[in-house]
Amino acid sequence: MPTNQPDWQLVANLGDRNPIDHGGYFVFTDRTGVYPPEAELLVPPDENGTRKWEVRRFLLEPCTYINGILSDNKFHPEHPAWFADSLDEVASTMGINVDDLITLFLSNNPIDRAQAWRMIGDYHGFDNLDSYPEYYTRKEVESRY
Repeated sequence: MPTNQPDWQLVANLGDRNPIDHGGYFVFTDRTGVYPPEAELLVPPDENGTRKWEVRRFLLEPCTYINGILSDNKFHPEHPAWFADSLDEVASTMGINVDDLITLFLSNNPIDRAQAWRMIGDYHGFDNLDSYPEYYTRKEVESRY
């Protein structure tokens, strides 16, 4: 019987080898093929331990690039993505060619798209990708990952 719920599979950790202590960036795909890939950023507490582990999860939206417009809206590709006017600055800050950044957004590979979306989060702030982070204790993080 088909399910309406995603069955998430971890396909990559693009963060530190020891993500619980140093931060992780995980890419997930849905085994059912219904839901688009998602990324999850794990940020450990600061050195003072004054906060818990922060987790931000967001869609790895596929983009289109038509007539020079990068769009994250497949129904209205003529509408630029909210970050499209900053692509040159993002690329320059991240040390990548703007055409290569656009190529990452257009990729069918969720790992490529995860790299592009991380650059947007690093530049604009991850509140723009997930404005409701979750917070976990070390025990909860160890159980989750």
